[in-house]
Amino acid sequence: MVQRYALLLLLSFCSIYVSAEHLPGGSISARCVGNNFYEVTLKLYRECSGVAMIPQKLHFENDCGVTFDQPNLLPVSVEDVSPLCAEDLPNSICNGGTLIGFELYTYQTTVFMSPCNAWRVSWSICCRNVSLNVQGTPGLWLETSFNNFGSFCNAGAEFVDNKVPLVCVGQPVSYDASATDADGHTLRYRFVNAQFNLGQPEAPDPMSVLYFPPLSGSQPYTGMEIDSLTGRITFTPDLAGIIFTVVEVNEYDSLGHWVGMVMHDFPFYASNCNNAVPSVDSGVFNDANGVAQVTAARALLVCTEGDFCATLEFDDVDIDQTLAIVSNISTALPGAEINLSGTNPVTAEVCWNSTGVAAGTYQFSITVTDDACPVQGFQQFAYTVNISTGGASAGQDSMVEYCAAQSAFDLFPLLGGTPSEGGSWTDPNTMDFGGTFDPGSDPPGEYTYDVGSINECSGTAVLSLVLLADTAPACLTIGMEYHAFGELQVLPEGNMSGRYRIIAPRNGAYLLSVISNDGRVAYEGRVQLTGNSPFPLDLGQLTGGTYVLRLINKDDGSVYTKRVMVR
Repeated sequence: MVQRYALLLLLSFCSIYVSAEHLPGGSISARCVGNNFYEVTLKLYRECSGVAMIPQKLHFENDCGVTFDQPNLLPVSVEDVSPLCAEDLPNSICNGGTLIGFELYTYQTTVFMSPCNAWRVSWSICCRNVSLNVQGTPGLWLETSFNNFGSFCNAGAEFVDNKVPLVCVGQPVSYDASATDADGHTLRYRFVNAQFNLGQPEAPDPMSVLYFPPLSGSQPYTGMEIDSLTGRITFTPDLAGIIFTVVEVNEYDSLGHWVGMVMHDFPFYASNCNNAVPSVDSGVFNDANGVAQVTAARALLVCTEGDFCATLEFDDVDIDQTLAIVSNISTALPGAEINLSGTNPVTAEVCWNSTGVAAGTYQFSITVTDDACPVQGFQQFAYTVNISTGGASAGQDSMVEYCAAQSAFDLFPLLGGTPSEGGSWTDPNTMDFGGTFDPGSDPPGEYTYDVGSINECSGTAVLSLVLLADTAPACLTIGMEYHAFGELQVLPEGNMSGRYRIIAPRNGAYLLSVISNDGRVAYEGRVQLTGNSPFPLDLGQLTGGTYVLRLINKDDGSVYTKRVMVR
């Protein structure tokens, strides 16, 4: 028996909009087509109870002084993206029915964009819907930005999923907010503030919306998290309503240089459901063969060139439902295949040949959908395939300098390259090491990270930890803040040992501290200084050595530090 969603909230969504356009979100992307011409794509969701779409306008500006608009854009395509089962799709508002429905409008224009290190393309409208996380009904702002200095030609990232997600109260959600990049650049994901524009000449830049405390752009809803490497969003909605979410994707080239940014502003629609969605804990790799090894729940390490297969399983507690599997793997991993067996659970065997594929991290996604009506339950999962050769999976050797007064720190992020997780560490004495270095108790030297031998692919990387002297500049000022509004001068007074003149750039009452290289306060007092006028200071009573002189302005909190040598 196919279970059905409760429809009351789905129908009521149609009456809570305050904007006649009913545009709940969208994104902008830009793709270089050569000679500084860019194909710019605007994607907008339309909730079908709104009025008909009107021509749209994109705004272009850069840091080199160029500003222009592209008005009167007409859609190049309109797609029905209502998350309804096939038999109820004709009953959506988009098709004259009563069930909630969405359309995806795509607008494109090709423009010449002169070389500049910072272009921004934007679009805005008023207003948003009433929601669970944003105060009031502020407008909607979309943008993309990129660097084409030196006529750099880049194909910007594009988001994988273009549907408005309808999710269930009390049921865990796994949503794929990832993007693809045709140039193979590194993508990093994060939540950011939703924005709006006042539409006034004196305030052309966007402003952040106000969230209901303690929510924020980086925490759009209680318990909502995003994986910075894969773009997977997880959370469990506890109330029915709309949750606005903005994902920013930053793109970096092979040298780590920033290339561009795209953002996806979209809502989750949470409703009370009678249906149990597919399990959020399913879809993990069970095993792999050939040249692949399972390194995490949804990650593979592939070594050398050749064939491999890996198996996944998806399930739903509603055992009489049939699950459907959709993936972009054929685009993300050209030549890869998914072979399916069963209906619930469904076993998926992913097979590929890595011959000729460049080393790097590749990502694909899988959407599993049940056959509930009118709204289908779904989960989306992001998978990574790390192509490695000859030990590159352990990362690259690197060197790190540290100070004895530092707090303990994790060694793994300090490795060079793109190391795989799950390896083991040994210390300079070849003893097992946990991976967290404590400067107060652990010795300096070479710490080795080993991923072991995985299908003829083994590798180690060495992290050299070098202890700096206590008198090193980086160590003398640990814990000190640099808020200074100008430079503090400390000048010796003639040939008199320990006598100085200090000149602060601003008037005020200051707390003066002199700190020895072992962190002790050797001298402390209060002084009244006149900006840019010398003040005598006698440190002759201190033992010879290097000290840090620190001034804190009592009025504005500004901090000034300077090293001094007492002889």
